[in-house]
Amino acid sequence: MPHKIGSRVVPPPHRAWDPDDSVDFHASRLLLLIHLCGKEPGPYIEGRTKFAKLDFFLRYPGFLERAHASLPQTAGQSHAFVAMDAREVEAPMIRYRYGPWDHRYRQFLFFLTARNLITVTVSHKPERVKLRPAGRAAAVRLAEMEQFQPLVRRCEAMQGNLASMSGTDLKNLIYDLFPEEVADASFHREIRP
Repeated sequence: MPHKIGSRVVPPPHRAWDPDDSVDFHASRLLLLIHLCGKEPGPYIEGRTKFAKLDFFLRYPGFLERAHASLPQTAGQSHAFVAMDAREVEAPMIRYRYGPWDHRYRQFLFFLTARNLITVTVSHKPERVKLRPAGRAAAVRLAEMEQFQPLVRRCEAMQGNLASMSGTDLKNLIYDLFPEEVADASFHREIRP
């Protein structure tokens, strides 16, 4: 008797493509983040807390603008970041133990590691997420593409200020600046501006 697997399956109705469902999209964003906000040599980002908090500001331009308004080195300056839409969310995160988090980070990091684009070095404490040569080349190509310019501008806005802070300092800044949206939110709740 032949298998009839799938013969009674009805495909779901068509829905618009959501970039949040694309591992490639997240991988591209994270390559840009490491490339433009990481420390040399590498570049690398030290610690998952710092990694997640910088990614939070990359995903939420309205929160990045509010953070810039609070930092002495950027507040009121012409180079302070201004969001095109303060309610925009590139890809939502949830409130977790130490603030904003995406439960798929391991998946994204394994995806990039398997393609020889990054290394996750656990011999350092905290761990380091570092670009490999192929990852750096891919990030350079992405940074030149028009569709990634909003992300590039956000990463550039974090250089020398947020990107220079420790993960703990970033977490504390987020809790201080966004008590309703993040600090006082219940665990596993999606963060919304």
